[in-house]
Amino acid sequence: MAQRQGGEPPTAAPITRPPLLKIYGLQALILVLVATSLLLVDLVTAKSALIGGLISVLPNAYFARLAFRHRGARAASAVAQSFYRGEAGKFVMTAVLFALVFSSVKPLQVEAVFLAFVAMTLTNTVFAWQLSNQRVTGTR
Repeated sequence: MAQRQGGEPPTAAPITRPPLLKIYGLQALILVLVATSLLLVDLVTAKSALIGGLISVLPNAYFARLAFRHRGARAASAVAQSFYRGEAGKFVMTAVLFALVFSSVKPLQVEAVFLAFVAMTLTNTVFAWQLSNQRVTGTR
């Protein structure tokens, strides 16, 4: 085992879980604010945007919950398995939610559904990027 100066063995940096509740709570808040503001435009547009955003947020939250359930080197196999299951579940949930919405929600503004879906997916990507940047630089 390598020794640091002073005779102390190296210590592993703890890997903290990302603040999932904060991330997805903030996304949900943004989505609700956007949908509420769209009520000024049209009820169908607001409902469609809310649904489209939820089609992004819910499967991503499911994935994150599974993916970050385990941690540590001893759980490497469980971590990898959780990532695969989470990604597969996210894909299936997204497809099923789109199918359910398009087959059962009427009236629906398709453009608002897809635009909100893409916007929430990009928001998730930005939040994840910021979080990883904060971890690398050590800022909070």
